[in-house]
Amino acid sequence: MSRSFHPPIVLLTISLCLNPWLAFTQQDFSKVEIKVIPVAENIYMLQGTGGNIGVSIGKDGILLVDTQFSALSDKIKEALKKISDGKVKYVLNTHWHSDHTNGNVNFGSEALIIAHTNVRKRLATEQKIFNRVVKPLPKVGLPVITFHTSLSLYFNEEEIRMVHFANCHTDGDSVIFFTKSNVLHMGDLFFSGRFPFIDLACGGDVENLTKTIESILQRLPSTVKIIPGHGPLSTREDLKTYHHMLLQTTDIVRQRIEQGKNLEEI
Repeated sequence: MSRSFHPPIVLLTISLCLNPWLAFTQQDFSKVEIKVIPVAENIYMLQGTGGNIGVSIGKDGILLVDTQFSALSDKIKEALKKISDGKVKYVLNTHWHSDHTNGNVNFGSEALIIAHTNVRKRLATEQKIFNRVVKPLPKVGLPVITFHTSLSLYFNEEEIRMVHFANCHTDGDSVIFFTKSNVLHMGDLFFSGRFPFIDLACGGDVENLTKTIESILQRLPSTVKIIPGHGPLSTREDLKTYHHMLLQTTDIVRQRIEQGKNLEEI
């Protein structure tokens, strides 16, 4: 698909995702429940509002993948106490969006925050999404370790590998492989059971996302457990279905464009 096809596809996606995203930022957080979902022996998924949080627990302490909203940090900490009495040592950010990083400010005073270079750049400067201004995070919430291509942590008796995939959901997306546990946290490269949101203004690209999902699928064993950015705990088959949806949806839009239909008609 040529880049000229992207605006209609992305605008259609935005129309599907706009209301849920605004609901994240406007809801009453006091009513949110943080659910603890076992994934593997020492890996958990926390669901509340915003991006799913990945958790590694063990003798080295606690590692978090994403932090949701700052208003939920106390609830997240209480949920963590149910599975571990350790301290949060590391926070890994999959990308910059607030529903995945806003809670950094309540963990950064004790934990090292790690993310792709572009994530720090965006969190440290004013951003816009859906015409809403997102203010920079204070210094305590910014990544203190950044990388360009990949990075490995050896924590809780396994290699935890962060790999950057350029220009998919944003320009700073990372996927986190828990190599021993056979668990993959995909951030917002994977919206399980729903349409994606492609952040064009921040380097997102639907064609590249589709190719990246195909590449990831080729590397995954059938038994892998996948924590999506949004949606339920998933499998390789769920990711395969998501990839098929991306192919079908973009093909439908391409056909309509070739038929001369405008965005409203599509």
